[in-house]
Amino acid sequence: MNRPILPLEDIRVLDLTHFVNGPYATMLLGYMGAEVTKVESPKWGDGMRPGYRRTAEQPIGLAFALMNSNKRSITLNLKSDEGRDIFKRLVRKADVVVENYEAGTMERMGLSYEVLHGVNPQIIYANSTGYGQTGPNRNLPAFDPIVQAMTGVMAVTGRPEDPPLKAGAIMADVLGATHLCAGILGAIRQRDRTGEGLMVEISMQEAVLPSMVSHISAYYGMGLRQLREGNRGSGGVITPANAYPASDGWVVILAADNHRWRKLCVIMGRPELGEDSRYAKLSGRSRHRDAIDALISEWTSTKSRSELMDVLNANDIICGIVKELPEVMTDPHLLQRGALQQVDHPQLGPITIFTSPLRFNGEPSRPRSPSPLLGADNKRVYCNELGISTEEFASLRDRKII
Repeated sequence: MNRPILPLEDIRVLDLTHFVNGPYATMLLGYMGAEVTKVESPKWGDGMRPGYRRTAEQPIGLAFALMNSNKRSITLNLKSDEGRDIFKRLVRKADVVVENYEAGTMERMGLSYEVLHGVNPQIIYANSTGYGQTGPNRNLPAFDPIVQAMTGVMAVTGRPEDPPLKAGAIMADVLGATHLCAGILGAIRQRDRTGEGLMVEISMQEAVLPSMVSHISAYYGMGLRQLREGNRGSGGVITPANAYPASDGWVVILAADNHRWRKLCVIMGRPELGEDSRYAKLSGRSRHRDAIDALISEWTSTKSRSELMDVLNANDIICGIVKELPEVMTDPHLLQRGALQQVDHPQLGPITIFTSPLRFNGEPSRPRSPSPLLGADNKRVYCNELGISTEEFASLRDRKII
C-alpha cells in the first residue's frame, strides 16, 4: 500500500469543540494529517464522553470514540485566569482554533478572535453555532432537531397525514461540520497566500439550507407547495419513486423517466401499462401515483430484496435496499473500501468505526490513533511542548487548572 497522503501534516489545531458538530469537523482535519489537540474541562471533558456507554464503568461511550479519532487530549480550566494565559501560550504555537460554543462565550472568557489574533496574527479562528454570530437568533439554543425544524426539514419529512417528523440521522450537526471543515481548509489556503490569519464562521441552519434545494425549487420555480410526501418523490412530480415492500423488507425504486417506466412494466409482466394513456407520461403517472404504487407493491411483495435488486439493476432501474443498521455496519462494500474499519480500541475493545470519506490517490483514510482518554496528553503538551516545569505542572494539576 502507498503511504497515505496527509496534506495537513504541518498544521496544529486546538480543538475546543464538543458533542458532534465540532468534533466531526476536527476529526476530518485529523484524518488529513493535522495534529489535533482536544482541549477539555478538567471536571468532565467533552459532554459526549459518557454518552451511549454500555455500562457505567466504561470510561467513554461509542459515540465519543467514533467522533474523536486522531486527536490528543489535554485538560484546561478556561474559566481561570491562569488557564486562559496557558491557552494563549498554546495559541502562539497553533495554526487553527476551533470552537462550537454558544455565540458570545469566547468573548465572555476573553478569548475572542480579536484577542487570539493579537496573540498570533496567523491564527485561523473557526466557530460553528446554530444560527451564526449575528442576527436576532444568534443566542437561541440549537440542537440538531431544532435546526431541522427551523430550516424546513421537519415540515417536509414524514407522511402527509402525520405530524412533522425529524430526520432520524443527525444531519444538521454533520452538515455544519463538513462546511466548517471546508471553511478551515479555505482559510489555511488564504493564510498561506497572505500570511494573515482570519475568522471562519459557520451557521448550522445555513449549512442545512442547501439540502432543501428541491423543495425551494418546486415552490418558487413551479409554484408547488411541498409538504410531507413520505418516501415519494418531492412534490408528487416524480413517479414512481417510493419505498416498496419486499417479502423480507423494503426496497426503494426510482423509475420516473418514461424509458425506465416502460422497462419496469415489462419486468413486472405488465408491458401494457407502459403504453397506457394514463401512465405513459410523467404528468399522468403523477396524477395516478396511488394506483401505480399499488401495482408496483403487488409485484415487489412477491420477491425478496436480493431478487428485486438483481432484476432491477440488470435492467438499469435505479433501486436500493432499505438496510437496517446491522446490515450497514457489516456492508461488504463499505468494509472493502475502508469506509468502515475494525479497530481494537484501548477502552472499548474491538469496535467498527467509520473513517473520513476523503480519499487522496484512491487510498482510504486510516485512523492514526484512537479517541484519547481525558487529559492523556497533558504532560507531553505542557511539559515537553510548552516547557512547563515538573513542579509547576504538579501545582497546576493540584489546583485543577489542568
